[in-house]
Amino acid sequence: MKIYFRKFVVATVAIVASATFCAYGLISDQKVEMATKQLISIIDHGHKELKIPGCVLAVVRHNKVICTKPFGYASADDTSPVTNDTIFPVSSVTKNITALLVGALVDAGKLKWDDKIRKYDKDFFVHSEEYSKDLTIKDLISHSCGFKHFSADSLWYGGYSKKQTVNAFKYLKQIPGNFRKYYGYQNVFFGLIGDILEKATGEKYEDLVQKYLFNRMNMKNACAIRTSYETSRWGHIKYMASRFAYDSNRMGFFNALSNFIKSVFTFSPKQVVTGYAYSGNGISETPEIGFFHVWPATSGIAFSANEFAKWIQMILAGGQYKGNTVVTPETFKTITTPVVSMKHIRPTDDVFPIDRFPREELHYCVGTFVAKYADNNKSLHNVIFHMGGVYGATAFFIVCPEEDIGVGVINNLGGTTHTLFAQYMCHNFLDLCFDFSKKDWMNAETNRLKKYKDYKNKAVEQFSNYLTPMASIQKYQGVFNSDIYGKVNFQIKNGKLFLSNGIMSTELDHVNGNIFSFPEKNMQINYSNVDSYVAFYPDESKNFTTCRITCFNENDTIFKKEINDVK
Repeated sequence: MKIYFRKFVVATVAIVASATFCAYGLISDQKVEMATKQLISIIDHGHKELKIPGCVLAVVRHNKVICTKPFGYASADDTSPVTNDTIFPVSSVTKNITALLVGALVDAGKLKWDDKIRKYDKDFFVHSEEYSKDLTIKDLISHSCGFKHFSADSLWYGGYSKKQTVNAFKYLKQIPGNFRKYYGYQNVFFGLIGDILEKATGEKYEDLVQKYLFNRMNMKNACAIRTSYETSRWGHIKYMASRFAYDSNRMGFFNALSNFIKSVFTFSPKQVVTGYAYSGNGISETPEIGFFHVWPATSGIAFSANEFAKWIQMILAGGQYKGNTVVTPETFKTITTPVVSMKHIRPTDDVFPIDRFPREELHYCVGTFVAKYADNNKSLHNVIFHMGGVYGATAFFIVCPEEDIGVGVINNLGGTTHTLFAQYMCHNFLDLCFDFSKKDWMNAETNRLKKYKDYKNKAVEQFSNYLTPMASIQKYQGVFNSDIYGKVNFQIKNGKLFLSNGIMSTELDHVNGNIFSFPEKNMQINYSNVDSYVAFYPDESKNFTTCRITCFNENDTIFKKEINDVK
């Protein structure tokens, strides 16, 4: 009898231990607290070394916020310290938020994952009629549409209208065999989903996010598309005035007026960070010029550290937040179930370090990445994550459900070509928690930045070794045209050649022969810290009748000189 009793006790303890480890993993709370303290020290030193003005950290475990920590300043003038309530744009982490919003609307019966886009936009057309008729909501937000990474982004970044940007997809072709099979990261398609949601519900994207997500999670320092309106009462008045006609149609003139007055008098200004980008040996401010507002569903959300922590809590809890259902378990499963493979991502891709992300285990779902986080293919852990980095801000969060831990970092320097600091700090935290082989993530980031700088310097040096003179400057001027971008104009002003697309313009610097350069940020509002190039090509008569522009290069675009300008 004693033997049977002892076996029963052992079996019971094993079952309880198994259940405990399934819920909470093998990592102790003390280990998480120690990793958090170490990470705070690394971030405190690292953001200063990389000239990042300010950032915030959020750590979550067991449905509790372990830490929210601000660092540095909201702007580079060192007079406005970041707090846990300071609002940061989270850039493409917005895609994860938009996916949860779609899920909440599916739960509410407003739409379905497999609804065709044509159901809400009968004029929708990209690539071909057959493809346009087949494309679904789920396709648009799973990076599974079969196009190259960042298709039509150069139009978005170039300040082109929504209509012009979407029109580009008439000329862009899918990669054969990739549709619904392989990952091709898109911004414009996610942006389009915001418009589709507005047509499906009759409500603005920002109102839907507030109603179905932020209100359910008591997120008071979160906003969609209107960060510039949050800093002053006058800014808020301008925002409310801009939507007064919409509110009048929706709720009637007097109700809209009452709402306007109430909102203005109850408004409390918030601290919003200034965005920065690397420029030369320092950083420069990236003024807000409506960039986020064009496609809010792809990059328009902003969070404070406290709200970011709540978001991570909700993801860890499978779509639940403190007793409130944000999305149902079934919908959350849909959002975190792999849709497309990412095994073709290059081993050298810095965004997905090969020693931490085995390619066979890397997938995109619906607005969400899932992967195995590993120590050189050993000690694999299931993770859910998303990154964001564009126009003066970068953000990253990653959660490990089996260990019930999550971490997120946001900073006001971006995008990802400028820094992966937020992402690498989150990786550093997991490494500390999992006792992975030591990796200096700060050194990885500085080496990555040096690699980009060396690549640029090498390209310039190669040009310098084979210098040839340019033709007469008059031969380059004229209007050039393309199906995707429309017209660009090369003009001479004060003896210098200028490029304009009717939206922005820049002076061109002669590099070599018939090649000119310009700072890419002069023609692209994503503030890339690189140069772009214009190359002119002569015809048989030695007239320059075609050209290429590296930042306007969808489909390897060739701009052709208008016939009346050929001399």
